[in-house]
Amino acid sequence: MDVREGRVLARGDVLPRPAWLPLLAVAAGFAVLLTALSGRYGFHRDELYFLTAGRHLDWGYVDQPALTPALARLATDLFGATPSGMRVAATVCGVATVLLAALAARELGGGRAAQLLTAVGTALSAFVLVVSHMLSTTSVDMLIWTAVTVLLLRLLRTRDGRLWLAIGAVVGIGMGTKWLVLLLIAA
Repeated sequence: MDVREGRVLARGDVLPRPAWLPLLAVAAGFAVLLTALSGRYGFHRDELYFLTAGRHLDWGYVDQPALTPALARLATDLFGATPSGMRVAATVCGVATVLLAALAARELGGGRAAQLLTAVGTALSAFVLVVSHMLSTTSVDMLIWTAVTVLLLRLLRTRDGRLWLAIGAVVGIGMGTKWLVLLLIAA
């Protein structure tokens, strides 16, 4: 809703431009903070599990799908088998979540200030900080839920049926990390 004009954005209405420069500044600051603190303590027990599962990749495991162990393997192969190296994947998920949350504000008609406030609020949220600080299935799940929400907002605003394909692709990726995304779809 565009609060200044008191109307709902409908198909064909022009959205405010994304405030890319301030949004990228917030995202960069968030990434720097997470990276600076990522080596302050050792592996979390779940990260040790993902590290081991990543060394023995499979299509799935008894307790979860395969995406998070695959991300752990990729991150440790690229950045080293250290807590900081593994947590790069979680940081990327957190940064993407911050940017997508700001785009959700934009989809709802929010201008530069609303987008920036959303990005800052998301980056400073305790949940987002914790989940983005260590690699877990929730790190990716949070990103997936945010991406699906932004796509659904755009679908509701534009009525563009092609967005169902993008939603399906994101849900499919989400199913590779945690089956909880089905709850969002059911809702």
